[in-house]
Amino acid sequence: MTELHHLTKEWYDKLVKDLQNLKEVGLPEVLTRLKSAIEQWDLSENAEYEQAMEDKNMAEKKISELESLLKNVKIIENTTMDTIWYGNTVTIERDGKNEIYEIVWTGEVDIFNNKISLHSPLGSAIKEKKKWAVITIDSPKWEYQIKIIDIK
Repeated sequence: MTELHHLTKEWYDKLVKDLQNLKEVGLPEVLTRLKSAIEQWDLSENAEYEQAMEDKNMAEKKISELESLLKNVKIIENTTMDTIWYGNTVTIERDGKNEIYEIVWTGEVDIFNNKISLHSPLGSAIKEKKKWAVITIDSPKWEYQIKIIDIK
């Protein structure tokens, strides 16, 4: 069974743009370098050829991965829900301070901008929980409680 990928509209658009750029610019550029390296005849000692082949393989692999991922996508919308799921922005209270997190697909995670996945420790703990729920989180080093203040 193929895995359904939950993506925000912004992330989906970025991946589509990345795929288009790879197909229209990146791969053709690599193929031009590869052709030039092949024209130098001695491929056994040709570093440009080896690098171009490696770049070609990497570009083709990335194209294949993006095409595969984009085949089975569900766009998540930032809508208010009763329980926490992809696309929500969640305010939690921890140690008397409020923290705001956006729940995103794994590929979009950015801990520096408080974008977490439902597969992260915190995301797993709050997944499908409701507003005002108090949750105890056990980590390898300590245990702490959080309260869900708001779900948007």
